[in-house]
Amino acid sequence: MPKKAAHKLDQFKHAVEATVRAMADNADLRLSFGAENIDISGTSGRLPLISIDLTAAEVARARGMADSYALRLRYHNSKIHEKFAPDLPVARGVYEAMEQARVEAIGASKMPGVAQNLAATLDAHYAQNRLTLPDEAQEPPLSDILRLLVRERLTHAHPPKTTDDVVNQFRTQIEAKAALHLDELIHNISDQEAFSRVSRKIIADLNLANDIEADDKSAAPNSEDNPEDQDEVDDEENDGTDGDAQDDTQGDESEESDEGGSLEAGDMGGDLTEDMINDMMAEEAKAMARFNPNDLGTNQAQGPQYSIYTTAHDETIPAEDLCDSEELAFLRRNLDQQLSGLHGMISKLANRLQRMLMAQQRRSWDFDLEEGMLDTARLTRVVTNPLHALSFKVENETDFKDTVVTLLIDNSGSMRGRPITIAAMCADILARTLERCGVKVEILGFTTKAWKGGKSRLKWLENDKPVKPGRLNDLRHIIYKTADSPWRRTRNNLGLMLKEGLLKENIDGESLLWAHSRLMNRTEERRILMVISDGAPVDDSTLSTNNANYLEDHLRGVIDWIEKRSPVELLAIGIGHDVTRYYQNAITVMDAEQLGEAITAQLSDLFDEKIRKRK
Repeated sequence: MPKKAAHKLDQFKHAVEATVRAMADNADLRLSFGAENIDISGTSGRLPLISIDLTAAEVARARGMADSYALRLRYHNSKIHEKFAPDLPVARGVYEAMEQARVEAIGASKMPGVAQNLAATLDAHYAQNRLTLPDEAQEPPLSDILRLLVRERLTHAHPPKTTDDVVNQFRTQIEAKAALHLDELIHNISDQEAFSRVSRKIIADLNLANDIEADDKSAAPNSEDNPEDQDEVDDEENDGTDGDAQDDTQGDESEESDEGGSLEAGDMGGDLTEDMINDMMAEEAKAMARFNPNDLGTNQAQGPQYSIYTTAHDETIPAEDLCDSEELAFLRRNLDQQLSGLHGMISKLANRLQRMLMAQQRRSWDFDLEEGMLDTARLTRVVTNPLHALSFKVENETDFKDTVVTLLIDNSGSMRGRPITIAAMCADILARTLERCGVKVEILGFTTKAWKGGKSRLKWLENDKPVKPGRLNDLRHIIYKTADSPWRRTRNNLGLMLKEGLLKENIDGESLLWAHSRLMNRTEERRILMVISDGAPVDDSTLSTNNANYLEDHLRGVIDWIEKRSPVELLAIGIGHDVTRYYQNAITVMDAEQLGEAITAQLSDLFDEKIRKRK
């Protein structure tokens, strides 16, 4: 082994070991590298052998493994884990997988470099150990599927491409049974005990084991009978927070290090230098010094002041499940009849938007290539000189096609009549137009299942009306058209907005979060969320039991979170009410007849802005 290469390998191992010690907040931890199975305990650990070549893929994989186990050491409490762990092997595997997703999400959510390392390791793992669709006699790989689905919810990172077939095969079944509890996980990411309890609820939802409350083994210990055991658990619960002073020291020292930018895995190749290794160590030390996992609770859009009394009666439902196909077809014909006089106006607007979008598809070509499409304009060179090689060209990709638009429509009672009719037709025209241009469109609606609180309020009354119960009504979120569904298959669904009795009350903040989370699960580079509403959120049951601005304050918090922290572009159109006091990017139309032009103008401005930036 050449001395230079061996020295470089030793430097890299030393950097990985130092990084793991810093992230795990354990100065006594020692690492070794061997061919045996990966193993890390509290004071020593072993990672797989690293070849002398130090390829980019190998470096990223090694760093990801090291980061994963460092995060496990720092943010995992084994006593709490065992306290809630189920006995059955399949259930325990799922429980372990969700806990691993939690500790990795804590690091990935605040440290982009760690997120990249973990993703590279996960990709390499499933490329080597591919998930396959099980036969009828085989059990599905639930632990892998739950780990990837929980990771997706906590970090918005999509599962590796190699797992798409298997994950998507079981995604719908799992989310149908456990969607509510899966959504609770992100609010408990920094609290292992709460997270474990929700994990057991998910396991119970999937019929793999009893919920923790029904499991005798997991009954909470009596602190009076077991004071020593309780003290031990309490001590270990504080393990992840006692190192704040040490983290600050590390941060001070790292500030004196070279400020040379982040180190990408692809840059490391075979040219790993001592300066690069020092940069890597300084970068991760600074990230750890800035990161406090206890801050995660205040970083969520829901906010600390908003609560929900119960989600047991909420529903997310496709439009076709709310009435039969014959009634949908009848409602669609009714919609078309009501808007017969507006077809010309809206079609002109749609054509204008389509022309604008198609004009932006100006073809850009790379010429004089050795393969691609034959460049007929240069054939004269071959005719005049037969020895001249043929010339080919390739068309460049159009940026704006990698876009998805979600239209979120207020389905409250105040939209009844002309406003909801115009909104439905504009959504229809918008989906048809953008689909022709290669832009995917999702159409969603939000309302409540009942007036005056529904089953949620009945439960509150049965429980002796606790004060300040939070949101106190049953949500109904309606999917009129998914982004991947073609318009021709879902056009009848929009007629549902005219169904008598559908439009009730509106809780905008949670609905906005719901639409946002669906957008974040998309793979498109650009995500646009357009809200059509006629005013502030109103739900009598909630507002009569909380302060008067309860829902409005929550809506403002959600909007602020999306506009400042999310990659989603948010805009709004108010019908008859000024929504500019809520949204930074908003317009108000006083007449529902202006809605079609407003939607077209808003989207035109967005895509024009994209083109200007690209130029």
